[in-house]
Amino acid sequence: MARIAAIIVLALVSVATPAVAEDSREVAVRTAPQRGFILNQMRLFLGSVQVIVSALAEGDMKAVAEQAAARGRKGTPLSAIPPGMKANETPAWLAMMGGARAGFDDIAASATDPSATPLKLMGMLGDTMKNCVACHQAYRFAVE
Repeated sequence: MARIAAIIVLALVSVATPAVAEDSREVAVRTAPQRGFILNQMRLFLGSVQVIVSALAEGDMKAVAEQAAARGRKGTPLSAIPPGMKANETPAWLAMMGGARAGFDDIAASATDPSATPLKLMGMLGDTMKNCVACHQAYRFAVE
């Protein structure tokens, strides 16, 4: 009887569980250190976004400028980039990454302008985040 109940439960679960769609994003093949570096960069971006949003809510433009600059083009020293990583980057990948970093640079510069408002900077952050969303929609990692 218990076996029949287990079979019925499994049948119901399989019917009630939606099929998982195949992940059709482009595979970005990286070495384990490259993947780790990129994932860490994404966590840094997300952490900075959180600090920027909180700082904008408090009107702390100095914190906004500091966090945005840390994620801009000069935020990661070239020596920190794992060997061979640049050779794996496609033009589309570079455009999204460059767009995100340039956006953070623009936010950092605007945050030092006395006429900048938190609303304007929040809009700039939203535009910058479009690069992040596009990248996550386009790519998934595989380790070589």
